[in-house]
Amino acid sequence: MAPENVKDIKMRIIHMTQIYDLLQMTSLIEFYINSEGKQIDATSRRILGANGNDEELIEHSLKTRWCVETSVCSTSNGTCTTSINIPLNCPTSPEYGYDDEFMRSEIMVLTTAAQNENPQLCFNNQLPTMKLYQVRTVNCSTEYNDVTCVGYTSFDTKRKVISISFKGAHGQDQIKELTNYCMKYGLESYYSVTNGKIFKVIQDYFLLLWNGGMQQDLRNLKYKYPSYELWVNGHSLGSSLAWAASAWIVNIGLYKPEEMKVVVMGASRMSDYNWAAWHTKTFPFNFHILHRSDPVAHTPTFVPSTNTTLFFPKTEVWYNNYMRQGDPFQVCQEADGNYCSGSINPNSTQYIDHLYYFNIDIPGWGHAGCPMNISAYAQP
Repeated sequence: MAPENVKDIKMRIIHMTQIYDLLQMTSLIEFYINSEGKQIDATSRRILGANGNDEELIEHSLKTRWCVETSVCSTSNGTCTTSINIPLNCPTSPEYGYDDEFMRSEIMVLTTAAQNENPQLCFNNQLPTMKLYQVRTVNCSTEYNDVTCVGYTSFDTKRKVISISFKGAHGQDQIKELTNYCMKYGLESYYSVTNGKIFKVIQDYFLLLWNGGMQQDLRNLKYKYPSYELWVNGHSLGSSLAWAASAWIVNIGLYKPEEMKVVVMGASRMSDYNWAAWHTKTFPFNFHILHRSDPVAHTPTFVPSTNTTLFFPKTEVWYNNYMRQGDPFQVCQEADGNYCSGSINPNSTQYIDHLYYFNIDIPGWGHAGCPMNISAYAQP
């Protein structure tokens, strides 16, 4: 057997670190949940909290039910035997169709490019007309010097697009802090457009980046290209930051939702029901992509510190395969529960499915500058 070269060794170390980090995250979350004695699985998930803002949800849930037998969502029980009383889980199709090729050849590149200190290297190889505007990196921890949050802005005069992209978590300290802070500080509301809540640590991370230069970068680009569409994207932690960014950008009136495309990959739940419902209703082009048994979709959903159950917004797109070219996918009509990725046994998740999307090793391909030889980064 030929000896490994330096590049192969570096990529293997990156993989081992990413997998260890995910294991740490899941173990820590399970510790917090179990220590409170309130772990809740998908079949017994609660939607009601104890912090107010639930009255509207309770009233809506009692009035609106999806009848499995008649496939109708209505306010009347009638003769319905099996009903779903969570409005977000009333099956609906997204306003825009899902385009696998667009996600695979464009959004995947933008998302993966965040792994590289110079995202332009990925653009040169995969999206030559996309141009990097600015990378922003901030220390987003008061406890650790090595915990950073990273995002970048780019633009494309051919596509008439501005993009804002966010990098995922990296390193044991960041995973530890994220887990600790999610459970310790829970969720808060930050918006004038919704009473929904997201994790405080996610909003804190986002605002550090936003106020650390990303806001001005985006305003500069919008001033120069006022008619361009805005794409918001990220993977892993970057997904949460992208969701937070999309909400904040609309909240302050910088863009209208119909001027935006929001696409995330490998996302974990980060909001309460009201925020998920608002985000679903607000953004017509809004997809979160999950790969097979990616464990981030199967972390516990109850946060004891704020007595909150977490929910995904719509629309999930689930690939129960390697995500190779031509592989089938499911555009999920329900937001959350025992559907699509929720049908996977949480005990059978595979951490490697979090690192590979569209059959590409995200950290490895990104660090290498997104070379043309994509098959070299396929999932084993």
